[in-house]
Amino acid sequence: MNTNHKFTIENTIEIGKPVEVFLNGKKVDGCIYADTKKGKVVFHPMPLKVHKHKKKVICKTRYGKVTVKYLPKVHLRD
Repeated sequence: MNTNHKFTIENTIEIGKPVEVFLNGKKVDGCIYADTKKGKVVFHPMPLKVHKHKKKVICKTRYGKVTVKYLPKVHLRD
């Protein structure tokens, strides 16, 4: 069975599959990239910080046991 082990913003939220990412059992908020095979998570800590010369959001990378849990779809009624 060929399952996806790389999770990014493009292949989860935009196609309607929101996920929660856990690193060593702790939930990671602001996750940009997660690889369950390599055990790698890239995220932006809150509050957002911007590099003063490059004008980019500062991201951090952490390694460990990565698990990804799909969230159930929520249907809103009118």
